[in-house]
Amino acid sequence: MTRNPKLTGASSISSVSEDINPQGGGAVTFINVFEVSVEQIDTFIAHWRELAKIMSTAPGFRDARLHRALSSQTRFQIINVANWVSPQAWEAATANPEFQDGLRTLAEDTEVQFSANPALYQVVVAYGDHEEA
Repeated sequence: MTRNPKLTGASSISSVSEDINPQGGGAVTFINVFEVSVEQIDTFIAHWRELAKIMSTAPGFRDARLHRALSSQTRFQIINVANWVSPQAWEAATANPEFQDGLRTLAEDTEVQFSANPALYQVVVAYGDHEEA
């Protein structure tokens, strides 16, 4: 299901956590895949950088990466992956008024149209240089 922040406002991110029940607690990964036209990606990334600056100072933040598709034909041009120490840390960070203001600014920017598909995840299988699931 896609969510368009232009329609749902800043609440689209916080609604991700309504039914969270992590297995065993602990770390979570926030993944948000975005449909953005290729022509608007640079504008979108500029907004994301500002939001990431806010989130990176929040208690419980581990790291974040923004991935860009190599092909302009890919449906999801941008993918955000961020790691948090707990769902509660992520929820507190998204409730930050400064972050909420940044979301509203992005939603109101007429230079970029996008749909967001946010969710929290836990690792269930890991290979390589990763923490064990």
